[in-house]
Amino acid sequence: MFRQYSFMETFTQADISSLLVLLDNINKSTDVEVDKEMGQTVSQIGNKLFPSQESPSKVEDTVVEIDETDTAAVGASPVSSSPKYPLATPRKHLRQTSITRKPSETSISETPSKRFKGDTTYLNFPFLLDEKTIDYIQNNKVMFIMKGLPGSGKSTIVKSIQSVYKDSVVCSADFYFMRSGKYKFRADKLKQAHQACQNKATASASRGMNVIIIDNTNVRNWEMKFYLHLASEYLYVPVIVEPQTPWCRDAHELAERNSHGVEKSIIEQKVKSYQEVLPLYFGWFLNEADSHSILKISREWLKHCLQVKDFFKVFSAECGLSSREELLTYFNRSSFVDGGGTLHATAKFTARGKAEDAMEYIDNPIVKEAQAQVFSMDIIGYVITPFTIGARIKLTPSMLQLWGNDDEEVMPENLTGNEAKKADKKHQGSTRLDANENSDSISDPSIVISESCQNTVIAVPQDLTDRFCPMVGKGSRAHITLGCAPGVKPVRTGFDMIKAVALEQRAKERGEFGVSNPSEQSFNVPGGVLRTYGEECWIIYPENKLVVSAIFSSYN
Repeated sequence: MFRQYSFMETFTQADISSLLVLLDNINKSTDVEVDKEMGQTVSQIGNKLFPSQESPSKVEDTVVEIDETDTAAVGASPVSSSPKYPLATPRKHLRQTSITRKPSETSISETPSKRFKGDTTYLNFPFLLDEKTIDYIQNNKVMFIMKGLPGSGKSTIVKSIQSVYKDSVVCSADFYFMRSGKYKFRADKLKQAHQACQNKATASASRGMNVIIIDNTNVRNWEMKFYLHLASEYLYVPVIVEPQTPWCRDAHELAERNSHGVEKSIIEQKVKSYQEVLPLYFGWFLNEADSHSILKISREWLKHCLQVKDFFKVFSAECGLSSREELLTYFNRSSFVDGGGTLHATAKFTARGKAEDAMEYIDNPIVKEAQAQVFSMDIIGYVITPFTIGARIKLTPSMLQLWGNDDEEVMPENLTGNEAKKADKKHQGSTRLDANENSDSISDPSIVISESCQNTVIAVPQDLTDRFCPMVGKGSRAHITLGCAPGVKPVRTGFDMIKAVALEQRAKERGEFGVSNPSEQSFNVPGGVLRTYGEECWIIYPENKLVVSAIFSSYN
């Protein structure tokens, strides 16, 4: 069963009470190295993001208006309130390893790995050569799915992966035909061979092995389907790896080179039936632990916003709900095509090659070379509408090279309607819509964050220059969809981001925020500023950004 995260987590008192252990000196430098070289715990991040309300405000003439008649919202600080959900923190400690976390990344050429000692010809992969990527993969869950014809160089890549990731598990149908060290293929046993491979992969994923390698030819894309579903079920990032050899489609050369004596005529048939990989989208994918942390932090921001009387009044009317508790459970992840188990930021929606400029993007050498590379991602704020809640991503120059979405795209007519309110009416009177229909919720006490995933999230002060107009031009719609209203698809979040950027630019050009446009309002909230520009759009501007590691890959 797919495990998905809800937007319903909250901080425990234990989380919030361990204040600033690693963050006392964080304001002195944005080049941060965290104790034991790990990401910060959720409690440390929470206390950095949401300092004591006695701290001086950074907004000159606005204050938070709290409805003191709502005892559910007052009574105690929202940061230190008693836990509502049993899994506010993971039951087990995340494994500590040695990763230095800094809010910037360097190119592959700047950090050559000393671990891979072999000939790197045709092996120019980040997961073999980039030290930062190697460190990340060793301490998270990644499934390498090989795809290539016999003799194309798959075995060389697999051996190279094994030499770097000593504890990796290789699953191959070929193993079934090995007898006393010799390969003895039987066509009538092929089904059993693949079943044995699938069984081993399933067992390895259920144990949380960090690196799993699927070493089959996967000539036709449907042959990978089982492993892609397995990766999704156990929250692995799948990486499809194809050999880069110049003979990888040359039947004559492949017949000469393959180790199992496959005849040229058979290879020629395989070359003709070989299917190119056409993903649904490319993006930066977060691990299970980081997704869990960011969703908890994001919900805490929503709690603070709901204490603002004006926000609560307007937002509850827009959503058709009457209480803060209902609004906190309003957004969910049940409509996510990938199951919603982990978070990601889409770099390019390719629609399996059908989207505009999709094939140009898929074939771009920069995109190909970045497969499975790890980047540092900056979360600088949040946008809330009646339809979606999303985290804003500030792309680095190297990430912008991979950005392929249209930052000025016009929203299709089928998304412009008020589908959220219609859907809400549809669900009135029925069982409350949980974060995940037909799947486990994060509030389920049986779910424990995998020890195979390392937390990399840290909070650091961000540059407040152009604070209220931080995103413009290429990459300005970059985001992570955190949750959607009932009946709303995640694609809507990107258009909500485009709208937010346009409203910010309009206000900046006009000047004197809130003077000529009375719908513009600004409110202090713990750790930042909440602004509305009217038009059902609210934006959170934190004083600190979150920096998190993410691996570039594709969803197929």
